[in-house]
Amino acid sequence: MKSQPDDVRGAHAAALTSLLLIAQQVAGKAARDALFLSSFHTSNLPVAMAIGALLSVAGVYWLSRLMVAKTPAGVMPVLFGISAVGFLADWLLTSHSPKAGALLVYFQTALLSPIMISTFWSLINERFDPRTAKRAASRIAAGGTLGGVLGGLAAWRASTVIQPLTILLLLALLNAAALVGTLVTRARHDAESPSTDQLTDAAAMASPLATLRDAPFLRSLALLVALGAAISALLDYLLSVQVTASFTSGQSLLSFFSLFWLVVGIASLFLQMALGRLALEKLGLAVNIAILPGVIVLGGAFGFAVPGLASASLLRGAEAVQRNTLFRSAYELLYTPIPESSKRATKAVIDVGCDRLGTVAGSGLALVMVHVAPHGPSSWLLGAVVVLALVTLPVTRRLHLGYVDALQAGLREGAAKLEGASHRAARSARLSRSNSNGHRHREELIERVEELQPGGLSAMIGESREGAGEPAPAATRDWPAQAEAMLATARMLLAPDAAQVERGLQQLEPRGPAIACAILLLGQRQHRDRALAALRSRAPRLTGQLLDALLDPEMDFVIRRRIPRVLAVCGTQRAADGLLLGIADERFEVRYECGRALLELTDANPEIVVSEARVMAAIRREVESGRALAEQSAARADDEDSPDEQQALVDGLVRDRVDRSLEHMFTILSLILEREPLRMAFKALHHEDQKYRGTALEYLDTVLPRDVRDIMWPYLGESAPLSTARPASELLEDLLSATQPTQAPRTVA
Repeated sequence: MKSQPDDVRGAHAAALTSLLLIAQQVAGKAARDALFLSSFHTSNLPVAMAIGALLSVAGVYWLSRLMVAKTPAGVMPVLFGISAVGFLADWLLTSHSPKAGALLVYFQTALLSPIMISTFWSLINERFDPRTAKRAASRIAAGGTLGGVLGGLAAWRASTVIQPLTILLLLALLNAAALVGTLVTRARHDAESPSTDQLTDAAAMASPLATLRDAPFLRSLALLVALGAAISALLDYLLSVQVTASFTSGQSLLSFFSLFWLVVGIASLFLQMALGRLALEKLGLAVNIAILPGVIVLGGAFGFAVPGLASASLLRGAEAVQRNTLFRSAYELLYTPIPESSKRATKAVIDVGCDRLGTVAGSGLALVMVHVAPHGPSSWLLGAVVVLALVTLPVTRRLHLGYVDALQAGLREGAAKLEGASHRAARSARLSRSNSNGHRHREELIERVEELQPGGLSAMIGESREGAGEPAPAATRDWPAQAEAMLATARMLLAPDAAQVERGLQQLEPRGPAIACAILLLGQRQHRDRALAALRSRAPRLTGQLLDALLDPEMDFVIRRRIPRVLAVCGTQRAADGLLLGIADERFEVRYECGRALLELTDANPEIVVSEARVMAAIRREVESGRALAEQSAARADDEDSPDEQQALVDGLVRDRVDRSLEHMFTILSLILEREPLRMAFKALHHEDQKYRGTALEYLDTVLPRDVRDIMWPYLGESAPLSTARPASELLEDLLSATQPTQAPRTVA
């Protein structure tokens, strides 16, 4: 299992690599634009953009094959090496043929930059589970934004003392340094990751186009990337038109673009440091992505109102800042729950292929507008940008739904991989518990605790509550006398002979005083199973009497906690409403049984409506109850007069209560959320597999209502598997051994 320090160190190494990667990209973009615009007219720019995009599309096929064969950790050093050698070759060629060198620089950056970024984030997605990736992403993105600042600063300062040609040597040096950092990151990743032979085989069999065709979520990602690339291409051309109208020399162009990207980098760094992690955790991935088209729409409106270089620079800069920070972090995290075989087969196609196709479309649209309005294309370009941004907004909603589906699929995949293995989760995931011995031990443990201390565990450890610690009313304990006085017609059910009781239950009518006797039989160990079966077979006509007994605080606790098992088969809205009142009961076991009964009832009757407000209130009550129980237990532990053996027993019972309280919260949450993913998430939280657990945490973080998520999060134990309570049989043995010498057992009435 990976420890938290390893994750932190891995994030630091990735952040350093991100810094170098983005630094060389920003400096390279400034050098690319300066060299090209000093050698060619702006009317040639859309053609160059389209050719560069087509080269990237061709490079996607090569990258996909390489990713399958070598994995992202193996591909990154190769790409940095090729880029470093390429910039050296660019420097040599440009010194002899400036136009040829400018074209080579342009096409190299167009080909390699998106491929390198895609591969780097593929490495991050495989390195971290979804939950850890969300925490690490802000640190990694901060490294990238700092790299953008340093790259822009280096290019700007260099532009004042050296020619644009010399910048190419700086780029080669940055790529060489990033190569070394990637080798360190790869060594750490290889040491921590399992063998990828099976994964490679699966990825090799996956067809990118077939995978995209069968995955709506991936298609939505592809559409998002294509639209974003088209918008960026139009904004690039719009900015270039305005810049070349104001600057003419290569030196001034390099100075402007270097300063422009420096400002973008600084703004990105401030935004990432101030809001990066907070936005990811509080707003969610889809909202972070939707901010980008929203900013573009507002910037486009400003551009129409105030046309010129200032508005074009502001719009292009705002788009770049948002894309480099909140958008980039959220977009890359959308890949984390996708199976790695599908991810390796399609991520490069989406990141690079769809990006380049979008660039081709944007460049083609720019060419059309240049021919339509050769002397004033800016307004047309702004209009196209705003329309594309508006089209992008609905895509973000589809991404949110697809991300939740992908997390659910990740939970199912993790559960399937771990099925049949011996794990602690097998004892903890009681939502699907069916072990009859464990159930019997649980019954005996609850009864034994009640015998020792009426009021249960809370009363045992001294929690103050009105009525706690008082014995149950004598009338309900002396059930035969009570029944004899109230129900003279139920003699057969009150007979000491078990055979007579059984005959009475067989002859039980759904109306009449005998029903009260049958309900009281739920408190008798020797008759409870037969009474339960008889009442369940007649339950729909007994709902009112059952609810009266359930909600009567003076009724025997043992009876009250068994009544929900009868109500579970009533199949009526009235029964569900009564059980919802039961999940607010003072006694935990009653709440627990009411939750399980509601789950069974709504499973069999989907038309039944459950109040979300009552479920939320029950969650809050359970958290407060658990907190109070823990505080009382801690106070008891500090009591020097408390014997060690007794304290150990109480600690075990408290741990058991906390474990089952969390289960109860998941049970009632499944009344208003999708049940199967919640069941798998509960199981994953107790598991040692970090990726499986991280997927569960990210799923819960995404689907839980914010107020519920905030109060439940302390229960969920992010850094390690949730501690599992000991089996009920062991607790029962300890309880019996601790109390047998001093107190004889008595029958619960």
